[in-house]
Amino acid sequence: MATTARSSTKLLGDAGEHYALSQFSFAGKYAAKMPDNWEAYDLAVETGSGLVRVSVKTRSESEGWKTSRWFNFDDRKQCDWVVLIFKPNTGTVRSWIMPYVVAKAHANVPGPDRKSAWFRDLSWSRLNKLPLSAFENNWSLVDNPHERQSSSSAPAGV
Repeated sequence: MATTARSSTKLLGDAGEHYALSQFSFAGKYAAKMPDNWEAYDLAVETGSGLVRVSVKTRSESEGWKTSRWFNFDDRKQCDWVVLIFKPNTGTVRSWIMPYVVAKAHANVPGPDRKSAWFRDLSWSRLNKLPLSAFENNWSLVDNPHERQSSSSAPAGV
């Protein structure tokens, strides 16, 4: 059976979705991948109090990444949670799992001259500082992990 070549961005996106599925499963959450081209979100995850819609955004280290250290998302596509996955050339994959409202609140607001006013950018530097850094490896879907960190000495995430 012959296979067709997929673009490297499609392959990276698929890998990110499957990585997120496995991490949610390891965290004890039932999760399912939505069909390709499903509008607004990539995964459905059972939280114990219902299903949540999860959008997965995956980036890898590249020349483009070095000049533009951002995760991008479309704020017209509503979901409940956002998973941001970064695959470095060497080392461990890093992930931030946060409520969509948190990602939107900390993303850049497009200026009046921006052609795509719905296009949001979340910077690498913001992900590595509080409060967003507390969402790293938050596969248990804790709404406010920074509160948990300040009230406990245990590490956050899985």
